[in-house]
Amino acid sequence: MPFWPRRRVERFLKKHPETRTIVVAGAFGRKSAIRALGLTLGQRFTVTMGVNPKIVPDFVILDYKSSLDFPAITPDAVVITSCRTDAQAQQFFALANQAKAVFVNYNDVPQEFAKYLQNPEVTTYGDDLPAHFYFEEQAFSIEGYAGDMVNPEREHIPMQVRVLGEHNLRPIAMAVAVAEHFGMQRGDILKGVMDITPLRGRMSPAKGLRGSIIIDDSAYISAQSVHQGIQTIEELEAAAKMVVTDSTQKVDPKDYDRLTDIVILGKKDANAPDNPKIHYFDREIELLHYVGSRLEPGGIVLLEIPLPEIIESYMW
Repeated sequence: MPFWPRRRVERFLKKHPETRTIVVAGAFGRKSAIRALGLTLGQRFTVTMGVNPKIVPDFVILDYKSSLDFPAITPDAVVITSCRTDAQAQQFFALANQAKAVFVNYNDVPQEFAKYLQNPEVTTYGDDLPAHFYFEEQAFSIEGYAGDMVNPEREHIPMQVRVLGEHNLRPIAMAVAVAEHFGMQRGDILKGVMDITPLRGRMSPAKGLRGSIIIDDSAYISAQSVHQGIQTIEELEAAAKMVVTDSTQKVDPKDYDRLTDIVILGKKDANAPDNPKIHYFDREIELLHYVGSRLEPGGIVLLEIPLPEIIESYMW
């Protein structure tokens, strides 16, 4: 019965029409968005991820993966976190056009795809203007950001945010936008934001050996994510800054000057650059010995590949 999950959702919502639905769609960033929504809305409302016959929540959050198995509903809100292709844009915006309200990531949804959006109830979020909601940074440390969330009325709402990386501020701006849309009190929104911490593997910091800091960014690995991670640690005061990944192709040569070590798990390929900062290791244990020898108090290791748990436990 391939459409059982769809039918289950439809039956549940028909039985409980007072339950509101938020659908999160995107090529990437859905998990961070769902977490931010759940923790923020959860300060006031009962929220579930998917339907649970034992709970009648105020909100159900649905992770949109495919139109083929998606229930025939009119969402109370659709969040579009990202988009890579024209086909994705058509699919995501077809869903958004049916919703009562739409929230679009201004930075990760190319403007060329706006032609598919016909719903007038649109709120954008992102890094800066012209997004309706964005976070204005005032201070940054390994503990996160201090600054103001700016809303469409251009109010500056002071906030402490416990994530790392400007790209990880976007889900928080979205969660604030959705919470305001559904009438949450400012105090509850602030409590929810303070509960948001990084998902494991998405710029999540931990204490390493000899007073070092390991930042695990291994959950989603691409040249873009490596660049974003390096940009983030550049802003931090640190005695040394090392990135560990599996290919020099994922490290922009423009980022070399921001680092003290570039550690590669794998062999050097023919097109790899010659640079004294780059070190290659065939095996995890060899890499571990080198990284361990370079750890120092206040040094940062940006981990852009998953490592075996036994090695992680040694480093951390």
